[in-house]
This record gives sequence, C-alpha cells and structure tokens, in this order.
Amino acid sequence: PPWDAATHRAALSHVESAGRKHGLGGRMRVAAEGLNCTLTGPYDGVRGWIRDLRNWGTRDEFKDTEFKLTDHLPVGQMFPKLHAFEVSELVNYGLAGKKAPPISKTGSHLEPEDYHKKIGEKDTVIIDVRNHYEAAIGKFVPPKVGAEYIDPEMRKSTEFPVWLDRPETKEKLRGKQVLMYCTGGVRCERASALLRHKMETEEDTKELGIKGVYQLQGGIDKYFKQFPEGGFWRGKNYVFDKRFSHAPPAVEGMERATRLGGGGDDDDGAKGEGDK
Repeated sequence: PPWDAATHRAALSHVESAGRKHGLGGRMRVAAEGLNCTLTGPYDGVRGWIRDLRNWGTRDEFKDTEFKLTDHLPVGQMFPKLHAFEVSELVNYGLAGKKAPPISKTGSHLEPEDYHKKIGEKDTVIIDVRNHYEAAIGKFVPPKVGAEYIDPEMRKSTEFPVWLDRPETKEKLRGKQVLMYCTGGVRCERASALLRHKMETEEDTKELGIKGVYQLQGGIDKYFKQFPEGGFWRGKNYVFDKRFSHAPPAVEGMERATRLGGGGDDDDGAKGEGDK
C-alpha cells in the first residue's frame, strides 16, 4: 500500500541524505507509491546507498527490489549534482490521488526468457509504453507469426490513458494477450495497473475478452542482459542518463570494435561508476 504523508516525507529525507552520504548524483522521484531514481556515483557508494535503502523502513519495502547497475561508466557520464523531488506520481500519467489505479494490481511480471517466448505467440499484442521518440531509435520486432507490435506514439506519458480509451485501441486488444514493456519497468507498473483496473470496472473493457496482461520484469535493461545478442530487439535503447542510448551488449561491443578499428576514440573505461 502507498505510504502515508509522514512516511512519504521520511522516505524523501532518507534517500536524499543517504545519497549525499555516499557521494551520489542524479535524480530521485519520491512518491507515496515508491521511488524512481537514476543515480551515478562511486562503485561502493552506489552499493552503500542500496544497502541503506534495504535496511530502511518497517515493511521491508525494498527487500526484494531489483536494482539495475551499470559499472565502468566514463567519468563524463556522471551526474554532477543530486536532486530529490517529492512527487504525486512516480511516472506522470495524470492519475494521482483518487484517479490512481491500485498499484498492487499490475500485470503479471515475466522474466526476460518467458517474455521472449510470449512475443512469439499468436493472438498477442506488445505495447511499447515509452514515448515515441524512444521507440523511434529501437524497439521489439516480433516474428511474423508472433505478437503484433503497437506504438501508441505518445509525446508524454499523460497521453497513455487517452490512447487506451480510444475505440480503435480497444479493438486491437480484443481477445488478445497484452504484453507491455518500457526501459526499466516503472512505467509498466502504472500502465498495466490501469488496463487491469479498466478490465475489472468498465463494461466496454470487460467485454473485450482480454486474455491476460503481462509486463517485462526489469524492462529492456534486464532483457539485454539475458539476450546480449539482442533477441527480438532491433536498434538502441533510449536511457535517461548521460549515455543517452545503448545497444545490447554484444552489438555494442561489435560497434566499439568497429570504431576502434577505424581509428576512433574509445572511452576512458573509468572504474567505480554505478548507475541504478
């Protein structure tokens, strides 16, 4: 359940003070429903912040949280300052307060291997819940006999509820399994909860006969770790840090080797940087 106002304020204070203690930079969005953070810092500092967060609170909120770590970032990709914000939504869908769907009723979380298999199934749609400019540089491309890819072509997340209510969208979902994905999994939490809430409370969505709602556990980042050659992914993954985008590891390695072979400059391989 969401934190009450006092716990929300305490969480904001804790993550910010712990971030400064461990020498981190980046952005922290702190809502009553949890945290959405992109941080950089020393190797031990990032892990120290994670350890402090796991030990914080009285409900073990972060005991099983998956933290996405990228080591050896160049020094130039570190955030110079730390900014912590109290927000009403982790992702701004315009669904705060009473309009918010229960975050406890998200789609079923599938590990990358199981999600990969689902992409190959018929009577399935895969919805990219990122913004269109992200999808433009990289996306999942299902096999011809598999899922139908759908890009809602959003400029911002507040457009998703409007898109979901369109008659033509509902027809695309009729009788289908619905897969969702995003960069790290946070946007899918709200998007899948919204669809499931509509399936339970709105007659015109109930009658669509949707066969299930699923989301990619850990997002594209975790899929790349499971499928370093890319799997069904084509292109690059847009990220909200100073890397801006990255390809699956094996593809990235090939591109780097090509640049070096052509006399390009590699990064300095600075150790100790972590990204959550």
